[in-house]
Amino acid sequence: MTATAIVDSLHCWPVKGFSGERLEHMDLRAHQPYAHDRLWAVERAGPLFDPDAPRHIPKGKFFQLVNTPRLAELKSRYDTESTRLTLLHEGREVASGALNTEEGRRTIEDFLADWLGELAPNRPRVVGIGTHHFFDVPKPFVSLINLETLAALGEVVGRPLEKERERFRANIYVRDLPAWAEAEWEGRTVLLNGKPAFIARERIGRCVATEVNPETGARDVVIPRTMLQELGHKDCGLYLEPIAGVTLRPGDTLQVAD
Repeated sequence: MTATAIVDSLHCWPVKGFSGERLEHMDLRAHQPYAHDRLWAVERAGPLFDPDAPRHIPKGKFFQLVNTPRLAELKSRYDTESTRLTLLHEGREVASGALNTEEGRRTIEDFLADWLGELAPNRPRVVGIGTHHFFDVPKPFVSLINLETLAALGEVVGRPLEKERERFRANIYVRDLPAWAEAEWEGRTVLLNGKPAFIARERIGRCVATEVNPETGARDVVIPRTMLQELGHKDCGLYLEPIAGVTLRPGDTLQVAD
């Protein structure tokens, strides 16, 4: 058998571009992404999203740290049952609303419009229908990153990265796997605790969004360009497609068969 990875932590990012939630477990269905991941987004250029005809929209059309660094000052909390998003600034609640209601979306929009001011090119518009996912790629994937790879990448770019999980916004972080070894999983079946659970579909090419510090909003490290110069690629992480209904927990094992 190949080297075994241990699931270290699980994460969900309910609103694209905003802070995430750490999970105790992750329930997945075959050929589906995680049900609560990136279900909502906030348009900065539009309106573009049509709830009656949902489609993939390029990520730059939404508010994110890469185009709106001030978002780093906000922390968000999301309740999956009520769809209530709560925004906090310096630990204090500044806005809260259920995103499946017009009133709740308007509450969030009003706050962001006032708080961002001239930083918003248009009035912020919360979009989502509760089933469409605002992913960078329009496919039913979950994302995985190897913490050993992040440690090695940190040595390449000159800054420790293995503790900065929000910078890369993966769903699954694993440890105990040699750095870059996960790249060899591409195209293969991934076993969860010894049973087939995923296909490793493709490597994740990194963009300049990873250069933005999620705590400060500052661009404090050059990642894709340095990777291209030093490594000849800018891939870090894998997209996995679930092929069975499974539940992931920290401590679980992931590996591919020989």
